Amino acid sequence: MLSNKKVLFIGPVFHDYHILIKENLIALGAEVTFYPERKYGNIFKIINNFFNKSLKTYQNHHYNQVFEKFDVSSFDYLFVIRGFMLSKEFLVKFRDRSPKAIMIMYQWDSNKTNCFSHLIPLFDKVYSFDFADCKQHLSLSYLPLFFTDDVSRNARSNVEHKKYDFFFMGWFFPERYEAVLKFIEFSSKNGFSVKAFLYMPFTSYIKERLLGRKLNREIVSLKPMPRREYLNILVNSKIMVDVSSPNQTGLSMRVIEAMASNTKILTNNHNIKNDTQIYSKEYVAFFNELNPEINESFLLSEVSNKPNLLSLQKWLVNIFSVD
Repeated sequence: MLSNKKVLFIGPVFHDYHILIKENLIALGAEVTFYPERKYGNIFKIINNFFNKSLKTYQNHHYNQVFEKFDVSSFDYLFVIRGFMLSKEFLVKFRDRSPKAIMIMYQWDSNKTNCFSHLIPLFDKVYSFDFADCKQHLSLSYLPLFFTDDVSRNARSNVEHKKYDFFFMGWFFPERYEAVLKFIEFSSKNGFSVKAFLYMPFTSYIKERLLGRKLNREIVSLKPMPRREYLNILVNSKIMVDVSSPNQTGLSMRVIEAMASNTKILTNNHNIKNDTQIYSKEYVAFFNELNPEINESFLLSEVSNKPNLLSLQKWLVNIFSVD
């Protein structure tokens, strides 16, 4: 469907998803140029954490380098995932230099987390995983996240005897950290096994320490969990516990990947009911992160029919099927 089409793909460098997305676009026939949404060195981390007022200028310079490095008039598509601090000026300039290009944006952050609503009119099509954003901005098209081939392969090796009852996985934020502590306490009292892992960049950890906050380093890691290890723990867990960010209503990648791995979900995000293709009582139960409880029958039950999830390639076909 993208045969001989040139795509400028701007997005985050995160768990190799950008590589897999690029590979799948190529499999659909496209010639793909990837440009990261930001620089990933220490300079960005220092500016972002300690000199935030300079971040807009730093990011504008980063995006303007696109015009120095590439002949943008040659692209048939601009495909943006998130686009951290993407500016109107950049998009107007891109449109001016490549007027026939189709401009598409997908948001896997909410507008509260990464403000993008002011950019919507500048794109031909904008998708979001966030239910509240799609309800508020009617020009947004709802599209949930995807699972990748390694998740599918991992699901086929599903083990009969699970090592963990519960698995926590995600980025650190204070509400999630407190929820993890409460859930570990609850599990300890009830004889449940828990694997908990929250990732926090080193600069963010230093910032927390300077504020006098002590963190349990058995839970908080300054290095991301290797993907192979993550998938192995996921397939060895009965339930993935999802403590959703208070700033978003969409379904996280870990929710999609868990269900694709035949792992059930315990979540505080009731918005999952809005997606009738994904929500299933067989796979999903709800809990209060401040006072965790669980019906043991859900823990012990088996799952059978998978929800209607999108593979990465089907997800891309949806996105590039622009009317």
